[in-house]
Amino acid sequence: MTDTAKLPLGWFDLVTDLRLALMRDYPDIAVTEMTADRGWLHVRVDDSDLEPAARLRLDRVVQGYVTQSLSTCMSCGSHQGRDRGERKVIICDECEETKETCNADG
Repeated sequence: MTDTAKLPLGWFDLVTDLRLALMRDYPDIAVTEMTADRGWLHVRVDDSDLEPAARLRLDRVVQGYVTQSLSTCMSCGSHQGRDRGERKVIICDECEETKETCNADG
């Protein structure tokens, strides 16, 4: 089980949707890691009991959510986020301008 409390608040809906998709389509797999390392969503699952075709489908599902994290603001959850370089965060321009209220740093 992972500690989602360390994930950015803006990714709440993204992570919830991912978890619901996994519970619906892959109820027997376990999420072993979920982090915001390096500014995008990292997800590891224990897919050792899946056959190769199912493992490939699962990888595609997870990768879809990882790709969404590359444009989802870590602070407000808008789909206008962009990489802020060395800071390793994905936030929108509006949240970048109001850093004092930004929730992107977890």
